[in-house]
Amino acid sequence: KIEFSHLEQPIEIYENQRMWIGRGFSTVGLLPTERGPYSTKDGSLSWKTMQDASLALLRGDVTPNNAGGMDSKKGFGRKNGKLVASTNVKRIRRGWSFHEEDSSDHPTDRNDNDKENLRREDEYECSSNHSDGDVAVNYCGFVPCTGPEDGRKDSIDGWQYFPDFTPQSLLSPNRKRGILDFVRRRKLRRVAIFRPDHFLPREVYAKCDYCDSNIVNMLSNAMLDAIAIATLFAHGPKNNITDAQVLPLKSKLIDSLSIGTNCSHGSRAMAHQSSSSSDNDSDYDPFVDILKVKDRLRNFAETCVGKPGSVRQLLNPDVSDQNLISAMPGRRKVAERYLTERERVCLARLLIKDVDRHSFQFHCRNESCSCIMMGGSQHSNNDSSYRIDDDDDDTKLPDCEFRLVPCPNLNCPDQFSHKHLMQHDEECGFKLVPCPSECGANIPKNEVHIHVRDQCILRSAECPLSIVGCTATVRAKDVASHLNEHADQHFILMANRMMEYQNVMKDMNARLKSLEEKNVVLESELKRAKVQLQSKSEAKTVANNVKKLTKRIGTLETTCRKEFKLVEHDRKNR
Repeated sequence: KIEFSHLEQPIEIYENQRMWIGRGFSTVGLLPTERGPYSTKDGSLSWKTMQDASLALLRGDVTPNNAGGMDSKKGFGRKNGKLVASTNVKRIRRGWSFHEEDSSDHPTDRNDNDKENLRREDEYECSSNHSDGDVAVNYCGFVPCTGPEDGRKDSIDGWQYFPDFTPQSLLSPNRKRGILDFVRRRKLRRVAIFRPDHFLPREVYAKCDYCDSNIVNMLSNAMLDAIAIATLFAHGPKNNITDAQVLPLKSKLIDSLSIGTNCSHGSRAMAHQSSSSSDNDSDYDPFVDILKVKDRLRNFAETCVGKPGSVRQLLNPDVSDQNLISAMPGRRKVAERYLTERERVCLARLLIKDVDRHSFQFHCRNESCSCIMMGGSQHSNNDSSYRIDDDDDDTKLPDCEFRLVPCPNLNCPDQFSHKHLMQHDEECGFKLVPCPSECGANIPKNEVHIHVRDQCILRSAECPLSIVGCTATVRAKDVASHLNEHADQHFILMANRMMEYQNVMKDMNARLKSLEEKNVVLESELKRAKVQLQSKSEAKTVANNVKKLTKRIGTLETTCRKEFKLVEHDRKNR
């Protein structure tokens, strides 16, 4: 088996249902504004049938339609419950399948786009490879997840119940339906297998899976950066990224790699295959074609989405260059959930095999060295890449210069091709090197400056009693002997410093006593001021009361005069 056959990843689809009184739970009751019967976890991608959902997520064939949902098969329709392919449809395969490559009952011609073969291939992909259970058959081989997932417990058949499909409600699932729970969903899962035959013929991809680690890492990082920058250009740094936004970009990214058509030397190499083509191949540098692929990845975001212009940056300051750069590390982590490191490495290896299919500068010409090293099938003893022991007839493991080896230096996590071992060893920060001061210690290269500054026994160090006036500078290892040899001088320095401290303490005590006396005087003045203020406030209150009484007396006098006048007038009239 080749290494690619061991790359697997689960595909998860959520089945959604709503309950209506008298009907129970069903997909028919879902509201038009809600997610469809089958969707991704965040609900941004929905499909009406399980077959559409499984094929769309398997192949990455997701494009937005006018209704706000997603179309899983552009150019496909249904007739009598079966998929029907329209004419002029070209199938794009992106490396994933639910079945092993060596199956014999499915269409094998990669270039045959006949609609009948396409329909048969879709039906084959949706067929179940489980011999037991009706659920896997009815759900295109997907089975419900009934165990605890992410700390949550599901029901026996995998259903989780919620009041509605809002993000807040989905955070708190219930195993049993409550009074206010009107919707439910469950996770369906099936494992997909990476298929390199979707990109390259077997005689090309079946070569050694070990490739130049430097180029693999370069292409892998370029892919992750491309999809991260594309999401930033399209949706800005502050918006939450959904499946509907990333999965179409991932499909376009894989299509832009054009695996299988990157070797510009392929035709000439095939023309000279019968003759001695070593001289012709020596003129071809596959690294040039690899750099072309890297340039396409660097320009992927601008080509696919378009860089935000000055007008857009003016209207939306969040998409400024500075904000996009600061948001890049976080967006890389989000993009890595959709385009995993293992998938990027496999795509990078296929790119190398595509470009370097003739000169073998970045991967060896043996078949499946990695599997042989892991105990796989044996190769012919006539192959020069095998080491044969004269005393033993057994074939040894192939000496592949591109095999991955760990760094021999302690605590270094890096893995790289064996051919780069010497180069990495010279640059590795964990390599033990002798102390530049020749103290005899071996320390990691990236900690030399710390050792020289703080730990080396030959470093220059001040006397610990420099605070009391010792100006001597000695080696760190001689500090103890310096203290012993100059104990008398240190005692005199400490005694002088103690006398200075005593004089300072006397001055401080005198100043403290003077401040205390001033404080007593200020406190007495403060009390006297308070009494004066209090007496002034009381005098002001009395004056106000006198004014009020004077006013009232004046009012009474006016009233009495009026009354006396009335009495006098009445007496005269009588």
